[in-house]
Amino acid sequence: MNIVFIAPPAAGKGVQASMLEKNLGMYHLSTGDLLREIASSDTDLGLEVKGLIDNGLFVSDELMLKLLKEKINSLDVNGIIFDGFPRTLKQADMLSELLKERNEKIDYVISLDVTKDIACKRATGRITCPKCGNIYNIYFDKFNEPGKCNSCGNILVKREDDTEEKFNKRFDTYVNNTKPLLDYYKDKNMLYVVSSVGDKEIIHKNILTNNKKEV
Repeated sequence: MNIVFIAPPAAGKGVQASMLEKNLGMYHLSTGDLLREIASSDTDLGLEVKGLIDNGLFVSDELMLKLLKEKINSLDVNGIIFDGFPRTLKQADMLSELLKERNEKIDYVISLDVTKDIACKRATGRITCPKCGNIYNIYFDKFNEPGKCNSCGNILVKREDDTEEKFNKRFDTYVNNTKPLLDYYKDKNMLYVVSSVGDKEIIHKNILTNNKKEV
């Protein structure tokens, strides 16, 4: 089984995809994490990707497909959760062809619905623990000690690309390029739209039970 997540920046794709990965035994393939890993490498490709990320832009379809294909071919898993790809109709067709080569297909497409204001606060307020990986938000979470992880006490850090300016660029790109995917997958009867506002456990339950919003 393969699942695609479609949602604006900071809608909670990463959190919900990770929870599905744990509960369903699938592999969470985050293109954002994949690109940040490449961008941190001291290579020509890494510098190219870093420049795009720093400016809130996306890599080319051809390069992204190449990176995805290499990653997928290295995996031996029971299904993949795609987080961050496809973003356009062209990429949707490219992903379908890639999976077709493996005699696979997309089974479900989950769209997380959230307002721009809430998504912006999630993005700009997001801080993470580099030691244990916990994710917090300065607007929504309470802390035992300001700026420190509640679990291990390590100092929390903010991603360089989590600024309001870069968020707005990513959100505008989503509206212009990615939203048409909703109609594309709806016409194929594959789309499930779930509100991502509220408790993450309830949101996750709604995803698992296909408790979708009317679209």
